[in-house]
Amino acid sequence: MINTVKSSRANKRTLTGSLLLIILGVVLWGAFNTGMEATNTLEFCISCHEMESTVYQEYRHSVHFSNPSGVRAACPDCHVPKQWIPKIIRKIQASNEVYHWWVGTINTREKFEARRPELASHVWRVMKETDSRECRNCHQFTVMKLAGQARFAARIHKDAMQEGKTCIDCHKGIAHVLPQKKPEVAEVQEQAEIDMEYAEEINETCAGCHGEHGEGSLDGEYPRLAGLDAEYLATQLRLFKSRDRLNIPMVPFTNERELPETDVIAISHFLSSIELPSRLAPLEEEEVESESFDAFARLRESRAVVNIARYPGNEFAGERFYKKECGGCHGERGFGGAEGLIPPLAGQRSQYLLRQIQNFRNSDRLHDDPRDSTIFQQFGDGQIADMLAYLSLQDD
Repeated sequence: MINTVKSSRANKRTLTGSLLLIILGVVLWGAFNTGMEATNTLEFCISCHEMESTVYQEYRHSVHFSNPSGVRAACPDCHVPKQWIPKIIRKIQASNEVYHWWVGTINTREKFEARRPELASHVWRVMKETDSRECRNCHQFTVMKLAGQARFAARIHKDAMQEGKTCIDCHKGIAHVLPQKKPEVAEVQEQAEIDMEYAEEINETCAGCHGEHGEGSLDGEYPRLAGLDAEYLATQLRLFKSRDRLNIPMVPFTNERELPETDVIAISHFLSSIELPSRLAPLEEEEVESESFDAFARLRESRAVVNIARYPGNEFAGERFYKKECGGCHGERGFGGAEGLIPPLAGQRSQYLLRQIQNFRNSDRLHDDPRDSTIFQQFGDGQIADMLAYLSLQDD
């Protein structure tokens, strides 16, 4: 009898102890999980100065922060896995970030920009290795309705499916500014050796059509070249030289004798360095009436102003059309993208843009892919006019 009572008491203690351990485990697990989730919020991510003053400010202007659908992808949605094991691994790796925060590795804008290429490359490498796992929490090739996408995007996505590409192969810089391309040693030496005075002499030949300042002709027969990316300009000149891009007026000037590679580099950098205002700075009445006012200098200043005339069309319809079909590559307002290699459309002569669209339609000029001519043929003349109307207002 006594043994039975002792056994019963021991069982009760064991049961009580087990229940307490279970409760303690649940509490500890809940506390751990709560702490994990607390670090998976936008507020936590930007709680330090380094993130709030840099990448957060860029993110605020991205489609992931604000968009017509009202769906926001915050920092953890893109940078923290949802699966348990990968999430724990990511949290352990984050201890390295805490260390660099503590020692102030990127606690100033200058330090951050110096490390931006390294930081971006690391993120891109991880996303590539995981097949853009976090992107695919929302974006899946298998459920994409290509018919509802922008036509160029649909073509690219279809190719990506067939070629086994992943999101980050193309979609860099969606939420944050791309790192400035770090010049290679040879490129730095090349730029240092460019004789800008000699390049200005080369421009005297170009100026006959493209204007003294590379501003292009008012009727759009010749495009604006000033301010375009140097590598983009050099690429186009090489295409003219190889006759892969055929343009009759350029034929006499784009051969190895008239335009060797050293001249291609020189004139490209010279034209790229020219900054043209879209309007003259206003003058006070006293300045105009003063004896020191130079009317001729003011006239010369006005010749360097490029402000695109308003193109006839519905700019509101044009904005919708542009942002759906073209903005993904050429920039939200048409000022170019992909580190300058995709040219700006805003600030370019409207008639020139219209002529290039016709060339793309007729396969007289290659866009990005030979199949794109069919896409351009699908765009109506009214849609093109509306888009040009929208673009013509962006430099106002």
